[in-house]
Amino acid sequence: MLLKGARLATFDPPRLDEADLRIEGERIVERGQPLASRSGEDVLELEGAVVMPGLVNAHTHLYSALARGMPGPAAAPRSFVEILQRVWWKLDRALDADSVRLSGLVGAIEAARSGTTLLIDHHSSPSFIRGSLGELQRAVEEVGLRSALCYEVTDRNGREGRDLGIEENVTFARERASALTRGLVGAHASFTLGDDSLDMLARAVSDTGSSLHIHVAEDRADVDDGRARYGSTVVERLDRRGLLASRALLAHCVHLGPEEIQVAHDKGCWIAHNPRSNMHNAVGYAPTTALRRAALGTDGMDEDMLAEARVACLQMREAGREDAVPATLQLVAGGHRLAAALFGLPFGKLDAGAPADLVILDYRPPTELHGDNLAGHLLFGVDRSHVRSVMVAGRWTVRDRRLAGVDAAAIFARAREAARDVWSRMAAL
Repeated sequence: MLLKGARLATFDPPRLDEADLRIEGERIVERGQPLASRSGEDVLELEGAVVMPGLVNAHTHLYSALARGMPGPAAAPRSFVEILQRVWWKLDRALDADSVRLSGLVGAIEAARSGTTLLIDHHSSPSFIRGSLGELQRAVEEVGLRSALCYEVTDRNGREGRDLGIEENVTFARERASALTRGLVGAHASFTLGDDSLDMLARAVSDTGSSLHIHVAEDRADVDDGRARYGSTVVERLDRRGLLASRALLAHCVHLGPEEIQVAHDKGCWIAHNPRSNMHNAVGYAPTTALRRAALGTDGMDEDMLAEARVACLQMREAGREDAVPATLQLVAGGHRLAAALFGLPFGKLDAGAPADLVILDYRPPTELHGDNLAGHLLFGVDRSHVRSVMVAGRWTVRDRRLAGVDAAAIFARAREAARDVWSRMAAL
């Protein structure tokens, strides 16, 4: 395939060039201006449309896709832990195989329509553990996206639930990797994991050669639990168990100090910053000035990374950061660097050798657009309505606003039925 007449936008560093792209198989093989078409080559004239690398959601919960609009709990939660107990820990227990798969399909469809091509998911379904990651993989790959999947290990569902969660992570990481999918080792948070469970997680990471994906200090409750029960910070506790290692992904980190973040970064850890979810749960504001190896996530609110980036920027400005715009663009680019660490591919590039994961935008700017102001256009001009086409690994996932591989209307109809069943089961818990 040959894409002609594109305006190629990349973020690290910010750059905008007019060039053609040649794609063969799953990779970009040539970039230049102009490139002559070859016999039998599918030529797409873009006429100056902006093309950017597909976006990465560094922390999401696809299982929350069926939560939109559901009734609230009978008694309003008064704390973050009560939000978990009265909402999310009831939702995940109400999920079955069908609702897990439909959640994955709905979330992946909405991601594709938003220009998000890679989902780093953190899954939980205590009533359906064994095989749950396989269901998610089939759903996300059916839509045509990449993912890095894990199951949330926790002590809150008893020893059997914990052990099944460990087994699901290990089996999936060892056996189910594909061109589009990787397996991680998932854990809920320090305050729902005993020392024995942390040791088991460390062995799982070592045995699979994979990476940990865990919530860290999302709320003060996690910090207070570590000090009260173990006499340590969350970071110290995880480090003692060997869990702060290269490519480990720590979600939120709202209540970590700069020194703790420095320790995590020195160990090779990544941090997923989820500003909209943090605001929604009123857990506080993450110390973004200390973040070096970080990327944006949505925590399952949706899969729209353009919306997340805009809020991240506005939140930084409200906190007084004068460099909010370039700092936010670095968080977007951080998603590509994290993806590269997990998949071993140069995500975020539009050069020969890079994966053909890209988004074509119907964005015709009302003002001049160039590398120096690319961040301002991305954060304050572009939104999901501009996404025209999406390609992942050289295949169209969305082309001219139509999903290439799935029937979204039929899937959403089935999802509405499944959601009613899930909500009914939640009410009985």
